[in-house]
Amino acid sequence: MSELSQDFKDALSSWASGVSVVATKADGLLYGLTVSSFTSVSLDPPLILVCIGHWNRMPELVKTAGGFTVSILARDQEHASNYFASPGREPTTGFHDDVPGGWTGVGRPVVQGAAAWLCCDLEHVLDAGDHTVFVGRVVEAVSDPEKKPLLYFRRGYGGVELG
Repeated sequence: MSELSQDFKDALSSWASGVSVVATKADGLLYGLTVSSFTSVSLDPPLILVCIGHWNRMPELVKTAGGFTVSILARDQEHASNYFASPGREPTTGFHDDVPGGWTGVGRPVVQGAAAWLCCDLEHVLDAGDHTVFVGRVVEAVSDPEKKPLLYFRRGYGGVELG
């Protein structure tokens, strides 16, 4: 890794963000991945984007499935973030015992107990450097106003207290 690449990563770690898991089901297999690049794009129509490294198996699975979900993790879900961030995992036929899951109305996987989740149909796919940018059209959105978000800042987890 070049010095600029390392400096870039260090600078980006100063951006506090929520923690989300992108998941999909393709050809009978489930796969999820903790992502740091997720944002809203448009309210009308409702669009979001996520960025996933080309080297990961997720881009091909999302393309095959034609959609994905984003689970916005709650403060007590560090274990889910760590599980989905661990390298070398293979797609599975069901949910992992340590990270309970559920299904959207259209049958896409979400992390159970998340602060919120979005179910998306694939709208656009763009190549950008070493990542694939997916723009998804939100077809379902669910949130739990009682849940506080899990935050990631300078390579560690935290929470937020409001009011």
